[in-house]
Order: sequence, then C-alpha cells, then structure tokens
Amino acid sequence: MSDKGELAQRLVTELCDLSTIQSSPELVKRLEVLLADFMICVVSANSLNKNGSLLKNDGLIGLATRLASQSAYEDKDDLDWSAINHPGSVVFAASFATAIAFPDYRKNFLVSTLAGMRASASMAHFFGPSHRKRWHITATAGTFGAVSATAAGIGLDPRTAMRAFHLAGTNMGGIGQVSRELQGTPRFNRAAAAALGTAAALGAYEEMPTITNLWEGDRGLIEVFDLAGILTDGSLIKDGISSVLVRSFPATGFIHAALLGVAEIAREHQSPLINLSVTVNSGVFPILNDPAKERWWNLQLNCAAVWASQDPMQLAPAPAIEPLVTALGGDVPLGCALITGETKKGRFERFVEKAPGLELFDAQERTWREQKWMSMVGLSSQEITELVHQLISDTSDEKTWQRIEHLLRGE
Repeated sequence: MSDKGELAQRLVTELCDLSTIQSSPELVKRLEVLLADFMICVVSANSLNKNGSLLKNDGLIGLATRLASQSAYEDKDDLDWSAINHPGSVVFAASFATAIAFPDYRKNFLVSTLAGMRASASMAHFFGPSHRKRWHITATAGTFGAVSATAAGIGLDPRTAMRAFHLAGTNMGGIGQVSRELQGTPRFNRAAAAALGTAAALGAYEEMPTITNLWEGDRGLIEVFDLAGILTDGSLIKDGISSVLVRSFPATGFIHAALLGVAEIAREHQSPLINLSVTVNSGVFPILNDPAKERWWNLQLNCAAVWASQDPMQLAPAPAIEPLVTALGGDVPLGCALITGETKKGRFERFVEKAPGLELFDAQERTWREQKWMSMVGLSSQEITELVHQLISDTSDEKTWQRIEHLLRGE
C-alpha cells in the first residue's frame, strides 16, 4: 500500500474511534456559537424562502438535505479558511436531522456534532489544495462529515462506521465549477453531501455491501479525486471547530478581510479620500468584479460603502466614493486583503492577514454577530441561543426538541 493509502486508512480508522474526540470546554463553548449561527441561518431562510418543501417532511435524509440547503440560502453560514470550506452547513444538518428523526438517539447529539466537524476538517486538509482546484471541498469533505455525524448520532460501532465511510466514498462528488460560477448551486452541493452522508450511515447500519479498497488504484479516491494525502502542520486529525469562524458582515466572506481593513483605515485617517486600491486573491477576483452579479459580491462597491460608513456592518451605497476605489486581483491568499491608497493626510498601506469572525468571544466580534443575528431573525435569536445552550449543557428535554424541530422545519 502507498504512503497516501496508509494515511487514508489510518485517518478513517481514527475518525471512527469516538473515544479520541476532543471535547474541551473551550471547543464546546465555540461549538455552541456555531450551532446557534446554523440554526439562525436556517430559521431566517425559512422566513425568506416561501417555496414549498417536500424534503422537510421526508424523513432523516430529506430533512438533512433541506437543512443543509437552507443554512446556505443567504450565504451567511460558517467558514473555515484553513480548509476553505463551510463545514457546519452539512454536519449540523445531519446532526439535527438525526436527532429529530430518531428521538431515542438525542443523547448522542453532542458527540455527533463533534465527530462530524472533526471528520469534515480532517478530510478537507487531507484532500489538499490539488483536490480543491477541481472539486467543491464543502461537498466532498462535507460528505464524510455528514457520515461521521450520522454514524455517531445513531451509535454505530467503529467497524460499521468504517463501512459507512466506504459507502459514501464510492458516491461522493461536487464539481468545483459551482464555486467559480456561484449561482447558488453550492447550496445543492451542501444538500447532496448531507443526503449522501446520512444515507451512507443508515446503509451501513443495514449492512449494505461496500468495496474494500476505497483509496488505491486508478479508480480509487486518491487518483480519481487528485488527493494530496498530506499532513497539515504535522497533524492528521483536526478538531474542526477551533478554526471555524462566523461570517457577520453583510457581504460575501471573500471580502470580509478587505471590509475590516478599509473600515479601520477610514477611522484612523478621518480625512477626504484621494484613492483606494484593494487587492484580493486573483483566483476569486473575477466573481468579485462581475457587474452581472448582485451587490453582495462586489468588492469595489462594498469597499466604497465601508469607507463612507467606517463600519463593516453598514454597507449602504456610497456613489461619491465609488469612483475613487479600485478593486484588483493579485498574489494574495484567500481570505486576506492588501489595501493601499491616499487621503489628504498622506498615503497608507495595510495587509489584512486574518479575516474577522474567528475570535468568537472578543467583544467586537460578539457585537457584530449579535447584530447579524438580530437582522436575520430579530428577537428569536435570543430563544435560539437559549435552546442551543440547553443542548450543549445537557439540560434539554422533549419541549426543547419540539421547539427546535418547529423552528428548523419552519412550521
């Protein structure tokens, strides 16, 4: 067996061993915020998306499909820049759907979310950048996240969970074109990943036959999906929670670092702007400079807006500033931004290396997040955070789950 194949086997074996899951107070505290954000994204989508749904009443697999799609409806679900994926939209969809569909397994909800996030992140890092160039990583790694979440949720033993991973691996997909066009199709890829992952776990429970050699050979995952098969920072297993951030600003996450930097510079200079140039990753720049796309995606217009407001949460059009702003694509990592320009007080330059949203308990981050949640669901955000706290603190009861189900189904 090749080195990549051995690593892959080791990775899945470790992911199927729930006894090694990290559940420190810090991780669980972060998880609580991410779960609340997921629920708020779904609840908000339920109020905005008035189309009828057959999926939400179609058992575990249908509900997981629906929740994953709804969580990404407004493009505000969580984000992990280290793996460049959106793990919670798939994993939490599987965990909540499992607990709602099978009440007897609700005691496994916490371990389900931890296992799913761990699997999604570990797989995303293992698959590597060569895979991400061709495939939609939220769909591919996310499938394994949903497998692990559901397998843990229904209490599969390691041998049966391994079968579930193999079943899912024979069918996973999600072409990278969806990330290039960004016409809303990533929602379906999230939904499909949640559906496949849950179906694979249930199939394994029923002892459906699966292949033995998932990884090696010209038809195995390593070659077919161009997997790098690597260790990141010397580690094969990632907890999948410590690196996940909440997207709070009312624009695409690709420009959040830019919005943060422009707001900071505008507050510091307090002088009429002469010119402003903002450079982001060249690979994603075309979709941020496409006049056919709605304002949500537009780097130039949103940077002009934040210069005028000095607040990345306030992006009202600023037509007087827009001609002074130049948007560029360059050799800048995804999630970062290089900002240069000049005011009447002088020139400035700043490289924003860290996108906002990761420091979940920073006072400013908390304020932005609360503003986001209030704008999406109003005072219901307080109820949702309390419901999630009950889940995490193991104080939930049947009434808690009835209310969660009502909110997630949009009934």
